[in-house]
Amino acid sequence: MKLAPIQLLQLFFKKVSVQIDERHAPKEPLNPFATIFVFDGVEINTEFGIGEIDTAHERGRLFLVTLKVMVNNQPSDQASERKFCPYLIDVDARGVVLVRKGAEKLAPPEDLAAVNGASLLWAAVREQVLTVTSRMLAGPVTLPTMNFHDLKQRTEVAEPDVPATKPKASGRKKTGSADPT
Repeated sequence: MKLAPIQLLQLFFKKVSVQIDERHAPKEPLNPFATIFVFDGVEINTEFGIGEIDTAHERGRLFLVTLKVMVNNQPSDQASERKFCPYLIDVDARGVVLVRKGAEKLAPPEDLAAVNGASLLWAAVREQVLTVTSRMLAGPVTLPTMNFHDLKQRTEVAEPDVPATKPKASGRKKTGSADPT
């Protein structure tokens, strides 16, 4: 094993809110050894943001990455097979990600920070939700594993004589509904 070209230097939570959703929680406590809640069909909303930190670092470039994860269980007319989580979840995590010098050979530093930073924050949010719910009435829940490759910036296809341009990553934000399938 060797050191990864992307390092999470700091992680902090701005908000952690996990509450029982009385409308969708089981009436009786579940046996955690026999019942595992699966998020298939549950709407998980996310907001992602990234910006480069102007501070020079001798080992590479620094980025502030933000990830908000929300499960609010609001009914929707569009989703006929929608499932609901027994919890209302609202977590806001922040992290400082270092993209080490030389990593640009692998991919643009902004993309490395976005994809890997979101993955690192998601893992922290996932662990925090599991820790909190493991002591709650509706039993432990583990957020699904996600893929963050869609956070890469897309280089537009250029005309033969026109060079492709890539927008600056600072302040990039993506909002969406996470679907683990």
